[in-house]
Amino acid sequence: MKKTFLFSKENKKLISILNPIDLETQTQFVGGCVRKAIEGKLTKDIDLATVYKPEEVKKILLKNNYKVLDLAIKYGSITTFSKNYKYEITSLRKDIKPDGRHTKIQLTNNWLEDSLRRDFTINAIYCDKFGKIFDPVNGIKDLKNKKVNFIGSPDLRIKEDYLRILRFIRFTLEYNSNIQDHNIIRIINKNIRFLKLISQERLFIELKKILELKSFFTINNKNYFKKIINQIYKIKFFDRLNRVQILNKKLGSNFNYLQLLSILLVGYDQKYKYFSKEFRLSNKDKDYLNFIYEQFKLLKNKQYSYQAIRRQIYFYNKDLTLDFLNFIFCIKKEINLKTLLKYRLFIKKLKVPRFPISGDFLIKKGFKQGKKLGKKLEFLEDSWIKSNFKLNLRNI
Repeated sequence: MKKTFLFSKENKKLISILNPIDLETQTQFVGGCVRKAIEGKLTKDIDLATVYKPEEVKKILLKNNYKVLDLAIKYGSITTFSKNYKYEITSLRKDIKPDGRHTKIQLTNNWLEDSLRRDFTINAIYCDKFGKIFDPVNGIKDLKNKKVNFIGSPDLRIKEDYLRILRFIRFTLEYNSNIQDHNIIRIINKNIRFLKLISQERLFIELKKILELKSFFTINNKNYFKKIINQIYKIKFFDRLNRVQILNKKLGSNFNYLQLLSILLVGYDQKYKYFSKEFRLSNKDKDYLNFIYEQFKLLKNKQYSYQAIRRQIYFYNKDLTLDFLNFIFCIKKEINLKTLLKYRLFIKKLKVPRFPISGDFLIKKGFKQGKKLGKKLEFLEDSWIKSNFKLNLRNI
């Protein structure tokens, strides 16, 4: 498995530093990076497991001129970076007294013990610096068969960290897997109420990862998962995903998580605002959802038209206008694919000039400063936009 990103120059350098020559294996790749390497995929997030204590890891990294973040040192984890990768280096450990959010840890030198505290078999595959695989819980077999199996008791694994409910959904969607043990549904139902103990930031990060899945659309075949997502995030417009898939198929569109979130969340009510506040979205994400909502509200009793497009491009930009076009296509079924393509071409070709009239110009025409001047400017600008940016001097 050496011909993968795992053995890039940067990764080989770091794992070699944490594996001194002539010693037994001290540090191995583990988790998602190994899983993706086996599948021939890429990731920038690299997890490593090590027999070194976190203080020793920190010392080694600093000695070799790596920048170090030790915010999770009490959980045995040290973070560092190279030009292209982020590394999470965690000491072999057992989790003791987990409460569903946090856990106390006990360091160990036993690789098997470390594997048994992880969530799923497919995330407990290790790879040393030579490319040799250590697979103590048969994760490769499950990966080949696209099975998402908890390590040991699903009930215990979920009680250790309730976020694993959402991680189970994410990996099941990623591999379009069927639930092998239907007892898991009962276990999830029993524990789902405890997700309220998880911070909003962690919940939103997990939702973002789910929305970024290429296979996210398989959720339409999994009503149980839709019910959970609705229960936790109050997202309900899953029927709109059918139109998203049309765009993906016909145009090769690649919706990012925020575009998908707007399509699943925004309606004529303002529930998206509660979502933004509860899950502490960034100002940039809030502004995007506000834009989609406000433009959607303007069309409540109107048809989407070239005039609406001109206004959006003039006051915003072409990228946002194209995003809204995709949004409105997923909402209004009367806009067919042929119409959408016409609008897309219009947006791309339209050149927006600068509004040619200023307040000074009107003052020279005899207008006085004040509210009337402002209203006149607004009227002229609106007329100018409606007329496809053509000035009619008779309106002045």
